[in-house]
Amino acid sequence: MFTAKDYEKALLTPAQIFELPMEVVNTDSLTTNQKLKVLKRWEADAHDLQVASDESMTGGELSRFDDVRKAIHALCDREDIDENGSDLQ
Repeated sequence: MFTAKDYEKALLTPAQIFELPMEVVNTDSLTTNQKLKVLKRWEADAHDLQVASDESMTGGELSRFDDVRKAIHALCDREDIDENGSDLQ
C-alpha cells in the first residue's frame, strides 16, 4: 500500500516508487486521477530520456516510453476515460 508521501514522490520521480508503469495501473492505493497524473509524469520523463538518448546524452538508462504509453491506454480503457481524465460517454 502506498502512502500520501509515496504519491508525492511518484509525482516527482515515478520510477523510484514503481518498478513498471503497469504497477501504477494495478495499484489499489491511488485514485484513477492520481494514477493518470503519475503516468503522465512518467511519460514526460521517458520522453525526455528518449530525446537525450537520441542525442547520445544518457548514461544508458532505459526509457520506458512505450511501456508508459501502454499503461496509460490500459488505464483509460479500464476506467473509460480519456487521457485528460474525462469520462467517455
